[in-house]
Amino acid sequence: MGVSRQSVRILTNFYTLGDEMLVNEYLDQVIKSRPYKYSTKQTLIKDVKRMGIWDMDTSEITSALIRDKVDSESNHNSRRRLYITARSIFKDLGVCQDLPKLESISRIYDFPSQDDLHELIDQSKYRLQLFLCMYGGLRVGEACAVTPEKLSGDYLEVNEAYSQDGLHLGSPKTYGKVLLPHWLAEEVRAMSLDQHWQLGMTTKMVSNSIYKLSRNRKWSTRTGGKGVNPHMLRHFYATEMIRRGVNPEIVRRQMRHKNVSTTLRIYTQVKSEELFESLPQRPTPPKSDLENLKTREGNVIHFDFGATS
Repeated sequence: MGVSRQSVRILTNFYTLGDEMLVNEYLDQVIKSRPYKYSTKQTLIKDVKRMGIWDMDTSEITSALIRDKVDSESNHNSRRRLYITARSIFKDLGVCQDLPKLESISRIYDFPSQDDLHELIDQSKYRLQLFLCMYGGLRVGEACAVTPEKLSGDYLEVNEAYSQDGLHLGSPKTYGKVLLPHWLAEEVRAMSLDQHWQLGMTTKMVSNSIYKLSRNRKWSTRTGGKGVNPHMLRHFYATEMIRRGVNPEIVRRQMRHKNVSTTLRIYTQVKSEELFESLPQRPTPPKSDLENLKTREGNVIHFDFGATS
């Protein structure tokens, strides 16, 4: 297998330093040589620090070391992401490529009712951004980047997103057009200049606003004591459409997923009572059989359809 020019450049810089380079120095070379999105760069830096290898020498990095660092994480999806980060960063050094490739586990949310969610969001200073997550399926960075100019009728062009730190306005995770409810499109059209997001405003302002509201005494009983966040609203959006019987292909387009399997596997969920209601019921036995039906001790059912010879 050939080696890319980017890999050659990184390795050349590595060997120029006499095989001695700190992980953070090596990561800087990797980031500069690869066409990563701003958000991806920030995630890589955060993950390397989280693994506790930031100030280590690259010569110390092994799969065994990364396993020890990552396996201490309690969250499965966090472990999955950290393994992906390590494989990506160190692939040019030929290490960490045998790390586990874990499957993601969909997060299960305990949704409050739509009425409660809507009323809760209406109390937030960032209600418009949150309604775009709940009724348009947008990610919070995408919702913050929405302006009236991106509307065509009730269709919204999703082509930009703010980074979590608010310092960068760039491409979204997925592009596409989303059809908004007419009332919400009208709110976007009527946006005032002070409602436009500005560089330097972190998207955590939106997340913190709804989380704090959902945890206060007035709302905690109505939300089941669960904190509400913008990404939960995106899951709610997909789940409610599937629950209403909307064609999964339409849900996929609105969510801007490449594959409908992603929509159905990760972004939709069912309640336990819905699962029980979906089970097929056995036919009612004929009347003559019912007369011989006997139930003994709890749920144990015995059938006596006559003596056998």
